[in-house]
Amino acid sequence: MKPIKIAYDERGNTLHVRFSSKKEVFCKESDIGKEIVYSIAEDGSVIGFEILNYLAKGEKNPQEFYL
Repeated sequence: MKPIKIAYDERGNTLHVRFSSKKEVFCKESDIGKEIVYSIAEDGSVIGFEILNYLAKGEKNPQEFYL
């Protein structure tokens, strides 16, 4: 299993999660809410996702999470 890459963009307040090194071809908005965007590879597989507005207004540090 390849390592999962997780990055927080403080300026954009987004959390990026990638679990494949495949090239992203397009993004797709989640059906369950507009706060999650999926990264899709050429073969149609989901290779990662992005959580928009990750921190609540006024929060200064990302919450701890466990994988």
